[in-house]
Amino acid sequence: MLALRVSRSDVTDAPRLRVAHLKVALPDGRVLIDNASLDIAPGEVVVLLGGSGAGKSTFARVLFERDELERAGFDVVAEAVTFDRGELGLVPQRGALFDHLDVAGNLDLALRYARPETDDAAPDDRDDPAGWLTRVGLDPALAKSGTPVGRLSGGQAQRVAVARVLASRRKLLFLDEPSVGLDPHRVRQLAALVREQVRALGVSAIVVTHDVALAAGVADRLFLLSLADRKLEQLFASDWPGAMDDAAAPVADELRGEWLIKLEAALVDHLQLHGDKPPPRGPAKRRIGPAIERALQPVTAPFAVAATAIARGPLQLVRRPRDFAVVAWRVMRQALLRPLLFYAIVSVLIGYTVLYVISKVGGAGVRPDALIRQIGGSYVVALAPALSAILFVAASGSATNAWLGAMGLTRQTLALEALGVDRRSYLWGPTWIALGLTYLAVAALFALGMIVGGLLVCRQLGVAQPWELLTADLLDPRPERVRYAVRAAFLVWMYAWGIAADVVAKGGGEKPEADAVTRGMTASVVACTLWVVAWELVTVMVVV
Repeated sequence: MLALRVSRSDVTDAPRLRVAHLKVALPDGRVLIDNASLDIAPGEVVVLLGGSGAGKSTFARVLFERDELERAGFDVVAEAVTFDRGELGLVPQRGALFDHLDVAGNLDLALRYARPETDDAAPDDRDDPAGWLTRVGLDPALAKSGTPVGRLSGGQAQRVAVARVLASRRKLLFLDEPSVGLDPHRVRQLAALVREQVRALGVSAIVVTHDVALAAGVADRLFLLSLADRKLEQLFASDWPGAMDDAAAPVADELRGEWLIKLEAALVDHLQLHGDKPPPRGPAKRRIGPAIERALQPVTAPFAVAATAIARGPLQLVRRPRDFAVVAWRVMRQALLRPLLFYAIVSVLIGYTVLYVISKVGGAGVRPDALIRQIGGSYVVALAPALSAILFVAASGSATNAWLGAMGLTRQTLALEALGVDRRSYLWGPTWIALGLTYLAVAALFALGMIVGGLLVCRQLGVAQPWELLTADLLDPRPERVRYAVRAAFLVWMYAWGIAADVVAKGGGEKPEADAVTRGMTASVVACTLWVVAWELVTVMVVV
């Protein structure tokens, strides 16, 4: 078990992060990191280099997602991993800006959850989003024009991500492949920016990268996660001249070029020798408890989500109404407003088709209008809950599932946690409540659409007082039909919160690759359809 100690020492020369003898093994026993140790001092930038599969991302997960690692079956052991969790900030790969917020919203969220200042060195513009954009070399107008984050270039997105984590007052920054997608000029700009902010704000940084230009530009010390022995090795320990893109200590272009060649050669030589070497095999630990938990997770997770949302959603609404409204509106917009016309058209067509077919089943000598008067609106009571629920999970549920899954895939949820924002309160509660209420609205709309379709049939056949006829089973049912109306209302209620819980559970689950998003959407459609079928069968047996 990982020994995690939270340090809040006032000693200025104490390391911001201390990792001692860290070992991480995969669930099958293969050793990914073996006996790694690292100290990071205040104001220092450390770069972690390594090939694919060396364990760089796993090292980050030890700091940010230890519980998830262990639940996934990883074995994490260390003499010590000591840091202040509240000081640790993250700049994920490609920035992971929150796509439901604009540029100003991303910065505002960081500022609202920021750590209180503990010294007098805070910048004067610390509560101004535009000021943080200026600090990272961006036009402050981006914070005032409602700029969507999707319109930013790769370099702009990375700078906004840096501004966001700086605005959160974190003192130990973890930058995960921050130069991905950037051209050489912007890589040097990013390196200079990191060095400038480290110096200005007194923060420390860990930079994980494959980019030797970025590594050389920012590093006070360089480390290699070795594919040979899975240990952490310092490169050029005795003669590294320091960061090449630090304006406070400029390095001549010739010297920079020499060191870039040396660094690239050291990395390439290592990968040529050991790049195809698999992790060493260790003893696999059979853990019955986690295995059972993972097997049951598809069944238990929706109930856990519902319980969490019930507990935290109302609190989020009271304590953070602005955040609740932003997330809820995002869900309702994509789950109700965008597919609204689809639901209206389909429900009218189904209502028309069902009642028209019913009017024709009597055969010779049976008047169609007599059949319709006998059926009334019972077809709506019987069919609207199930049909609306299945269509809802396929359209609105899948859209919400995809959004939540994309947030996990692009590390937006991890970025939320790194800002001190609990994703269960921020995302799960508002999404579950908004999605449940949205389905209730869709079910009502679907029933109305089926009635409108029935009105068209009644008008075609000359049935008198069609509105009163078709709505009686819903608004004023006869005594013998009350139980069917109660059944329909009960089913709509159960479908609303069951679908919402399953969508949030499967959309909000871990998304290690893009296919996991698609699998989550498909699994949710299947599970919710089975949920609907089960309730339909059970309630039919009760009321018939």
